[in-house]
Amino acid sequence: MLNLPEYISPSAAKSYLGCSLRFYFERVANIQKPTSVALHLGKSIHAALQAFHLARWRGEVDSPEFVAKAFDEAFLQLEQKEGPVNYGDPAKREKAMTDGLRVVAAYLASPEALVEKPRAVEVFLKEDIPGLSVPLTGAMDLVEQDFTPIDFKSAAAKPNTETAAFDHEIQLVSYQLLLEAIGENPRSLDLIFLVKTKTPQVIRVSSPPADEQRKRRVTALLETAVEGIASERFHPQPGMHCSWCQYRAECANWLPS
Repeated sequence: MLNLPEYISPSAAKSYLGCSLRFYFERVANIQKPTSVALHLGKSIHAALQAFHLARWRGEVDSPEFVAKAFDEAFLQLEQKEGPVNYGDPAKREKAMTDGLRVVAAYLASPEALVEKPRAVEVFLKEDIPGLSVPLTGAMDLVEQDFTPIDFKSAAAKPNTETAAFDHEIQLVSYQLLLEAIGENPRSLDLIFLVKTKTPQVIRVSSPPADEQRKRRVTALLETAVEGIASERFHPQPGMHCSWCQYRAECANWLPS
């Protein structure tokens, strides 16, 4: 008998499809690992931008100083709540803080920084989608007035703008499916990359809404993940990602059960 999950999110589906055994170690067995610097920094930047967008939505003060303070507070709070962070040495911690502040400042000074009041910030939706045996959930970083969902990505290098939308297709099309389920049709599906280069870059990648073929494809991928999780199909999926996976030791001891 299948033990269906309560819901599926695009991040869970992408994690499972990328490597089902890593998904098991991380999300089922809950094996805790030190937080990577990149993940910690990305979450801190995300929190600072959330504070900025919420302030703009509420009509409150959203100055660069306010956003910088929000970054500093998130950086410290995440260390306390989700640590330890795998810095290696104190100098890397200081560099991470400096890099994060520079990236946040670059966003605020860029043409991509939100000017008008957003439609929604950190909106969470949970909807039944045709073709999915469980509800689909998603948390959108930002929704613009024309219902364009935006997801922010921190990155160490400039993205390939030709393939970025396809690389994140499960997430973007899931957002479209969720918005359509509540009667809204997004004009575009957008990613904004915050690139932590020497001179930080802010790069928007826009893609048109998915047609029926793309929506069916993503729904099938989501359902594949649901069925695999429900059937407890967890096995290694070797690839380049193994070189930076934190679960290599656990994976090396895997045997089919």
